[in-house]
Amino acid sequence: MKAKDLRELRDGLIRELDLDKSATTEAVCVRLCEVMALRLRREIILRFDDLGAGGTSGLWAVTDDDVHVIIVTTARSWVHRLLILLHEIAHMLCGHQPPRLDAEEGRRLLYPDLSPSMLQILASRTDLSRKEEREADRVAGVLTRALIEWAGRRQHAPSLPDGDDLVTRAWYSFGYSPERGPRG
Repeated sequence: MKAKDLRELRDGLIRELDLDKSATTEAVCVRLCEVMALRLRREIILRFDDLGAGGTSGLWAVTDDDVHVIIVTTARSWVHRLLILLHEIAHMLCGHQPPRLDAEEGRRLLYPDLSPSMLQILASRTDLSRKEEREADRVAGVLTRALIEWAGRRQHAPSLPDGDDLVTRAWYSFGYSPERGPRG
């Protein structure tokens, strides 16, 4: 994908996301799939599931009836899950072809009791080349930077210490006083 096309894609996608400034990382994941479903004019099902210890962190497949299914591991933080999801979405944006699932595979994939070993088998069926994987990484990186820039422009209320945890004790050790507020 050419740099100009990638910039237009990035800007358009961020604009289409139309995220509220209070959006959580989980909400961004859901909204990304909604926007991609509109772009593709296809249903996208997003699942977070335990993909086991086999090394697969995400997968994208399409059922016989053209439902796109993305599964992202639950063994990571929400930020890491977002990065994995962005990689799978980047494959879509680049026009890569996911594995197609027959009716039985699709039905099993959509049920939540699918075993990690079955997910590993499905994930290994991909025919994506190293070049396509690198392209998806590049596109996902550009989208990640755009989301980080968006998040950096959000207004955040200051976080004041409360409770009796390590962070609160650190605030007090640096001179915080509830009467004075933060040291300045």
